[in-house]
Amino acid sequence: MEPSNELPQELHEPLAATVGLLLESRIPARLAWVAPDGTPRVVPIWFMWTGEELVMSTFAGAKKLDHIADGSIVAVTIDTDDFPYQSLKLRGPVTVRSVEGLAPEYKAAATRYLGDAMAKRWLEFLGGAEQVALAMRPTWAVVADMATDSPFMST
Repeated sequence: MEPSNELPQELHEPLAATVGLLLESRIPARLAWVAPDGTPRVVPIWFMWTGEELVMSTFAGAKKLDHIADGSIVAVTIDTDDFPYQSLKLRGPVTVRSVEGLAPEYKAAATRYLGDAMAKRWLEFLGGAEQVALAMRPTWAVVADMATDSPFMST
């Protein structure tokens, strides 16, 4: 299937409110890929939604970079912890970009996840660590909302 230049319709109305809440949340994404030996892998990771791409930054030398290359297709899920669950599931190719120092998207994510004061301390601690940005442009998306999708929750 050829990747589309258009964002999946699921990222727009009528589910935009749920999608927006999940993309702006402090919930880590779960990034999944298939390793060369055919086994699935998944890790929690901070993310930043740019409006077009889900950017997940990792540190240079991270083991996942042995398996994820430019153009690799990955899957991401961002799920709430409490029932009734809400889940945003995305798939698409990643662009792998080396970054000098900390990625701007990582800095923004740190502020969202940790708050201003703690993020400042964390980013100072990391100093000039080298990062790699994995920018995924979704070509497929599904929103699951157990409050509205579950036959057990309907009235």
